[in-house]
Amino acid sequence: MRIRRIESRDLPLRVEWMNNPKIYSSMHFAIPVSLENTQRWYESNRNSAHRADLVFESDAGDVVAMGGLTSIDSYRRCAELYIFVNPERKSQGIGRKSTRLLCKYGFDVLKLHKIYLVTNKSNLAAQKVYESVGFKLEGILRDELVEGESYSDRLYYGLLSSEFDGTDFDIRF
Repeated sequence: MRIRRIESRDLPLRVEWMNNPKIYSSMHFAIPVSLENTQRWYESNRNSAHRADLVFESDAGDVVAMGGLTSIDSYRRCAELYIFVNPERKSQGIGRKSTRLLCKYGFDVLKLHKIYLVTNKSNLAAQKVYESVGFKLEGILRDELVEGESYSDRLYYGLLSSEFDGTDFDIRF
């Protein structure tokens, strides 16, 4: 698997995935996502020092996941991680591998000290992936998410560079 910065040619696929219930049910953005708005988002963020939006490709060149590091704080050396996998390729280990590559990129290339994320309490598959990579549960954001008529918790995870073992693979661009 290799990673690269997102490009304008990736935007139609990004929109398709983001409009899939397998993706948006665990993410927090307004649907439907339009290509026009995504193109505006891309143009306004592609040169930002505060985020790195990436595409993950299989060895065959297929896009298998998208993700990034946002809210990059160069003083505190931390950033928030997000990731989503091709909805037709879930449960194949792509999420774990992509998350590990993204962490390696953050720690080795961006020289971050900490990567954090927030996930839904109900998203057990994501929690399993994050914990397998080394993320530690640091807190619970109680009643943070509105789901219909009720509220649910979100979980705050963090990973320090000293806790991450990325020695068994290299980043390929």
